[in-house]
Amino acid sequence: MALGSKSSNPGASAWQSGGSHNKSKKIPQQWLRILYWGLVLTAVYFAYLNIQPYEMAVRFLSGQAINQAFFYLISVIPIVNGIANFLGQGITWILGTMLWGVIQIIEVLPLILYNHEGFMQQVISNVDSRSRYEIKQTDDPTLAMLKRTYNALPISVVSNLERLKIVTYTVDFLICITVYSPVHSGKFSDFFWYLGTGQWNKFDYANLSLALITLFAIEVIVSLIIWVGKLSYAIKETNH
Repeated sequence: MALGSKSSNPGASAWQSGGSHNKSKKIPQQWLRILYWGLVLTAVYFAYLNIQPYEMAVRFLSGQAINQAFFYLISVIPIVNGIANFLGQGITWILGTMLWGVIQIIEVLPLILYNHEGFMQQVISNVDSRSRYEIKQTDDPTLAMLKRTYNALPISVVSNLERLKIVTYTVDFLICITVYSPVHSGKFSDFFWYLGTGQWNKFDYANLSLALITLFAIEVIVSLIIWVGKLSYAIKETNH
């Protein structure tokens, strides 16, 4: 009886081992899913923090002239005074969010496109397969310009996006160091002077850290999200 009962268990034990094996396959996916959504929530949190400097920059650049001019007549009425102040703050937040969104899209878009195999394959295929026009010396200057523009497509779109990214990072950097002054004096011009003369003790490293976080936090988090997504896909394909 002992032998008989023992011989009836291999199927169940195999089923149990198979179930545990399938369960072990799901564990990495579950952890990656948790990590993925954790990164998404972290991106939302840093996005909220990073919008504040742009709202401050909009308020600084406008000198609150828009708020004072637009809401002056309303703000003198006691009943709607609080509403007017709230709307005034809302305008700077909206403009700051729009400015931040445009800058972040330009900065993050190349990162997303370069990690999209379909996009890269399509660009490479278009470049290799498309015909090119010969530019002749007898061509009208406008026609020659059109031919050069056509021949450069679609690579020129990517290269122009890279140039725009550099310009955007420069604007982003100037906004960050204006809001978070990296020097104790608070003067914008002193930053480059101290940097060139090596007066490191006059730097405000807390503000400098905030500026760097504002500059690169979203890009780093998006890179991690892309990496987690690719890793999850690779594990899923391996399990199949």
